[in-house]
Amino acid sequence: MTMPSSSSTPAPDILVFDLDDTLYLERDFAFSGFAAVEAHLRRLHGDAVIPGTCRELFLSGIRQDIFDRALDRFGIARSPAMIADLVTLYRQHSPYIAACPDTFRFLAADRRPRAIITDGPAQMQRSKIAALRIADQFGLIIPTGELPPGMGKPYPRAFEQVMQWSGKDGPAHVYIADNPAKDFIAPRQLGWHTVQIDRPGRVHSPGAPSPDHAAKATIASFDELAATLQMLD
Repeated sequence: MTMPSSSSTPAPDILVFDLDDTLYLERDFAFSGFAAVEAHLRRLHGDAVIPGTCRELFLSGIRQDIFDRALDRFGIARSPAMIADLVTLYRQHSPYIAACPDTFRFLAADRRPRAIITDGPAQMQRSKIAALRIADQFGLIIPTGELPPGMGKPYPRAFEQVMQWSGKDGPAHVYIADNPAKDFIAPRQLGWHTVQIDRPGRVHSPGAPSPDHAAKATIASFDELAATLQMLD
């Protein structure tokens, strides 16, 4: 855990969370989607499809062209249209995922107003939230896929909407997220506090591309969040 210097200023009033690799592990959605895709292919192609192949490719470090590589292993001819259909199935399947245990502990213990800002296709992100059964824990949920094109992070539109909802200035808010490549630029510009959660098993690199991308504090678990929020300045 990386802590900021202590301060006498009040802790943030409004807690705003990312979704993927923040409230749950994003790889769990990937594994669920891979299983749905392989089950679909197995219905069409039988024993040529080996369950767990996509997961194996993912765990080997591959992040692009997983379906192409899996189809090649299965000996199934592929086309751009077929890959597009598999991606749609992956994104639209009903996921089998669960929030991290420390997520439930923190949400049960802290009753400050909360919101979610999450990138990604809106239907996919909302299906994740439904599967996690946490929607009623948040006063506002903004999938940036519901905003006009180009308005996802690091664009500030979603963060400005949260401020309109809360009626408070920037320093009353904190954004807790995992990916410094895009998550903290806009909230920092608006005067928000920022906390990076660096979960074991995360998908994205935890390294900040520049000091302007970095969060004020870093935690490994929400069990550290309450103390960290008290120290933000």
